[in-house]
Amino acid sequence: MAKLDAAPQGAVQKKKRRVTPIEFLGQVRSEGEKVTWPTRKETMITSAMVFVMAILASIFFLIADFVMQKAVGLVLGIGS
Repeated sequence: MAKLDAAPQGAVQKKKRRVTPIEFLGQVRSEGEKVTWPTRKETMITSAMVFVMAILASIFFLIADFVMQKAVGLVLGIGS
């Protein structure tokens, strides 16, 4: 019976070279330099949009909850 985690026949597994902490930090730094960071203006606009959408969503759910509360009250005859 073959092992499920075994490599296919004929496949050669290569050992990965270990990276030193100094090399790792150098790689992290070089990847960080490739990132396109947003400007202050873009960050402020995006943050404002998140707050506006959160407020709109909370108002929507407040109204939806109120409507459902009244509908269930009418169906069950509670609060007459």
